[in-house]
Amino acid sequence: MVAAPTDQPRDELTALREQREALHRELVRKTYRIGELEQEIAEVARTYEQSLSWRLTRPVRGLKPALKKLLGR
Repeated sequence: MVAAPTDQPRDELTALREQREALHRELVRKTYRIGELEQEIAEVARTYEQSLSWRLTRPVRGLKPALKKLLGR
């Protein structure tokens, strides 16, 4: 928990340092979690892209850009 600032400059400086350290720790935790989630997303994508349905529909997905161009979208 962060100490509340007081009228004394040294206490305020200490409180600010504690807040900065707490924010830094939170940033590190969030950054680590983002990395974990990115790995999970990549694994789900790999699993899906290796599925039979994904492989069977590949030619249909390949038509999409050509159809968009043909239809002017």
